[in-house]
Amino acid sequence: MLTISILIALLGAQSVEDPLAPAQEGKQQCYAPNVEAKTCQALAGYERAEGGTYRNTATVLIAPSPVVTMTTVSQVTVKDGAVCGYNRVEDLQASEIDVDGMPIPEAQASGVRGQIIQAMAPMIGPEICTRYTSDGDGLSAETSFDGVARPEFNTRVIWVSPDDGYRVAP
Repeated sequence: MLTISILIALLGAQSVEDPLAPAQEGKQQCYAPNVEAKTCQALAGYERAEGGTYRNTATVLIAPSPVVTMTTVSQVTVKDGAVCGYNRVEDLQASEIDVDGMPIPEAQASGVRGQIIQAMAPMIGPEICTRYTSDGDGLSAETSFDGVARPEFNTRVIWVSPDDGYRVAP
């Protein structure tokens, strides 16, 4: 459930004027961070795209042993201080699946993607927005689906620089 929560929260943002401002400095969002181990359940980066949108590249932990990750690219926008977007089947089908840091053969990756799409079926379609609020040294990511709060998908987030050494791992 945490993996799906993080996938959902990746389509969201923080309650400030520009919730993605740290991304302009090359920082990434680390979801469910373990600061001591420098690990995240997911890492999300954002780069500006056309028409006021952002390209969100997110790597999410799917399984802890062996370490299985999925990297997706999706489009998000900032609306009223929240980052919003949609889980799209085509983005999930285009994802990269890695095991212990190495891409797996396409036939195997396709099966994993199919399982993920099936598990996420109820979350494909609604607009998902995440609003970030400060919680001291990090952020609380609060998620909604089509404007309805979904606290079961809320998680903690910190901004990290690539040089900080954070990685997606259990």
